[in-house]
Amino acid sequence: MKQGIITKTCAVAAALAMGVSLAACGGGSSADSDKGHVYFMNNKSEVVDQYKQLAEMYTEKTGVQVDVQTGASGTYDATMSSELAKSNAPTMFNISGFDQFAKYQKYCEPLQDTEAYKLLTDDGKAYSYTIDGDSFTLPYAAEWYGIIYNKKIINDYASKDYAVIKSADDIKDYKTLKAVAESINEHKDDLGVDGAFATPGLDASDTYRFSAHMGASRCTTSTRT
Repeated sequence: MKQGIITKTCAVAAALAMGVSLAACGGGSSADSDKGHVYFMNNKSEVVDQYKQLAEMYTEKTGVQVDVQTGASGTYDATMSSELAKSNAPTMFNISGFDQFAKYQKYCEPLQDTEAYKLLTDDGKAYSYTIDGDSFTLPYAAEWYGIIYNKKIINDYASKDYAVIKSADDIKDYKTLKAVAESINEHKDDLGVDGAFATPGLDASDTYRFSAHMGASRCTTSTRT
């Protein structure tokens, strides 16, 4: 069975537009096996109830049974790999970040000619993961992130003769940020810091932050069809 993937996070409007056709999960007494079956792998435990509700609505409207399985926290990749190896593998699934897309892209088919893709706004289409002109993912949810800085440290640094900025307001692009970071690292002893950047932790639980949020400029969800 060929597989396709829905991914990406974009705008609420896009999520709502896709909700009826994608989030159709779950089954019910109104399901008709002759009309097909959707098996959806979900990695968002916080929206399980919403997916089940949409599933029931979809089944009631179309007669198509949709089953939803949610991977336990920290085990989604292992569960996905196991389920995709089965003959009755998921027909839809979520992904979070380009790293997961790269891992599961072989299970995907282009979506740009589908009705779901055509419902996307231009911004939504721009966020789809595209390879050689083919779009393999659909925006599903959006997450944003940024850099938090210590005002005291930056103000102290900016007052030094060797500083490359006069204030934090001067950091408006990557080139300047890089120059500031390198300068802080060069003068860290004088500034009394260990380095320009810090992170709460580097254990396994932080993998998602670095691989998806920092490594790829966007977040995603996916499905296989």
